[in-house]
Amino acid sequence: MRAEAEFAPMWAVPPGHTISDLMQSRGIASARMAHSVDMSDEDFDSLLQGKCALTAHIAARLAADLGGSAGFWLSREEQYREQLAELADSVDPEGDECQAWLRSLPLRQMQEFGWVEPTRDKREKLRRCLEFFDVPNLDAWRRTYSDTKGAAAFRTSATFEEDEVATAAWLRRGELEAEKIACKKWSPALFESQLSKIRALTNIPNPSEFLPKLQQLCAEAGVAVVVVKAPKGCRASGATFFGGPDKAVLLLSFRYLSDDQFWFSFFHEAGHLVLHWDADLMILETSDGPMSPQEDEANKFATEQLIPLHLQARLPTASKSLKGIMRLARDAGVSYGIVVGQMQFRGLVSQKIYNNLKNRYKWNAV
Repeated sequence: MRAEAEFAPMWAVPPGHTISDLMQSRGIASARMAHSVDMSDEDFDSLLQGKCALTAHIAARLAADLGGSAGFWLSREEQYREQLAELADSVDPEGDECQAWLRSLPLRQMQEFGWVEPTRDKREKLRRCLEFFDVPNLDAWRRTYSDTKGAAAFRTSATFEEDEVATAAWLRRGELEAEKIACKKWSPALFESQLSKIRALTNIPNPSEFLPKLQQLCAEAGVAVVVVKAPKGCRASGATFFGGPDKAVLLLSFRYLSDDQFWFSFFHEAGHLVLHWDADLMILETSDGPMSPQEDEANKFATEQLIPLHLQARLPTASKSLKGIMRLARDAGVSYGIVVGQMQFRGLVSQKIYNNLKNRYKWNAV
């Protein structure tokens, strides 16, 4: 998804990053490791974040459980503290450019959503935001995110448009969440074949029940499905991109908390992966700009996945009664709300009626 940038980090990497990687590769739980080094879970979490020092006792326990020598772990700790000292004098968080960038971020929501840990220290705030984006400085941020919406502005402007930066933050969070999902190798044919099974999930009203099943079916075909709430300024409803040559990412914002909107968005993005997939391509869905041929194709794909072509001819007649709507939904194998949404979109029924047939979602269930 992102262009490569020259790496000269403006942050220090604590030994905790290495500890976390080794724990994950060896299948060691955080609570077990905390007990081994004689720390509470909270203190061990602080160690991983570099907030407390790695002592000789901890180094010895890490060497026994994770490998390396005690000297290796103490050396990593020393390097980290030296990096912190060097960086303290290398960044000016009061500079106009840094301040403009920080103001452009939806920082309050990024903190509320748990994306960035709050701090009142200006230098630390800048460091944490750069680390979130995994870039060393603002020039690298522009280069790295030059392929997102508003790319020309990222490359050429010293100012930052709120919607562009908010969208970049949303995409980055989606990228981070996708990294947590283990997927098999990307297979367009298998993914397309899974869609009939996925259509049946539209009848499950609770996202906490259908999302894990949706993610599992997609992961089997090499697609990481991620739902990330959009921060203020981000108007995106969905995006597709590749987290590597063999892993597709289908990112949704759940912007409209109803079953007709969510499932159409999912199958629309699925259409891009089936019809337009390219490991170097990112497709971002917003309400901005004219409709492209690709968008028309993805819309048609989504419609036919939800209501097969041979059943679409029944929409006008079915729209005349509640029984007709329910019968068509059962024949299509989808929720009533999806049929209502299609009828409303086509102008067959008013936007004001039959909305009680739609499943409404709440974020705490997502």
